Amino acid sequence: MGVVIVTDSSSDLSSASAREYGIEVVPLWIVYGQERLRDGVDIQRSTFYSRLAAAKDLPHTAPVEEAEFAEVFARHVAAGNEVVVPVISDKLSETYKHAVAAAAKFPGRVYVVDSETFSGGLFLQAMAASELAKAGKSAAEIAKVLEAARATQHGYFITPDMTYLGRTGRVNKAVVALGTMLKVNPVLRIQNGIVDSAAQTRTFEKAQELLVEIVTRELRDVEKVRFVVGHANSPETGARAMTALRAKLGAEPRSLALFEAGPTVAVHGGPGSLGIFSLVA
Repeated sequence: MGVVIVTDSSSDLSSASAREYGIEVVPLWIVYGQERLRDGVDIQRSTFYSRLAAAKDLPHTAPVEEAEFAEVFARHVAAGNEVVVPVISDKLSETYKHAVAAAAKFPGRVYVVDSETFSGGLFLQAMAASELAKAGKSAAEIAKVLEAARATQHGYFITPDMTYLGRTGRVNKAVVALGTMLKVNPVLRIQNGIVDSAAQTRTFEKAQELLVEIVTRELRDVEKVRFVVGHANSPETGARAMTALRAKLGAEPRSLALFEAGPTVAVHGGPGSLGIFSLVA
C-alpha cells in the first residue's frame, strides 16, 4: 500500500511538475457565462491568457465538486493506496469543504488538509507531501507534518492592476480602494487563509523591490526553507524576482523554483502579478 498525493489546480502545478512529483491535480472550473472549462484540461494557460486579454467580461472560478473528488479518491483507494489531499484555503474556496465531504466516504484512507494558502504556497505543501510519501511516511504522518508546517509558511504577492481582485471579491474592499483610488501598489499577503495588505508603495516597480525585501526580513536558517516564485504570464518579471531573491538570501535555500500561475489564480490576480511563497517542511 502506498500514499498518493492529490491537490487542486490552484496549486499552479504544471503538468510537467505534477508528473515529476507524482501528484494528481484535480481542476477547478473557469466559468465564462454558461461555459464551464476545467483548469488545465479544457483550457490551457496560453489559451487562457490570450482569451483574458481580449475578454470584455472577466470569467470567474468555481470549486472542485464533491463528486469529482470522490471519483479520484475511489480510484486510488481501490488500488490499495492512502490519499493525502492538501487544498486551497477554506476561506478562499469551497473546494476544501467538498474534499472533506468526499473523503468521508473513505474513512481512514483519505486525509484532507486545509493548506490555509493557495498558488505557490499550495505548490510547496504538495511538493513536501510528495517527498514524504516517497520516503515511506504514512498518510496520517504526512497530514500531520503539513498541518504543523502551516505555521512556517509565508506568501506575498503584488499585482499591477487591482481591479481584478476587486471584481472577484477575494480581497478586502478597503485594500482594493487603496490600490485603485489612491494609486498605490499594495504588497498583499496570505495569512491564516486570508488575504490582506502587508505594505504599500507608489509604483509596481517599487512594489517588486519591496516584495523581495519583505520576504527576506528576519529570515532564519535559509537552507531549510523552500521557496517558489510565481508570475502570471510575465516570465521576465518572474526571472528578475528570482535573481533578486537569490541575491538577497545570501545562502542556498532548500529549494527555489519558478512557475507560471494558471487560470484559477490568474483570474483573481490578473496578468503581470507576481508572488513569492516559502515553507519549512
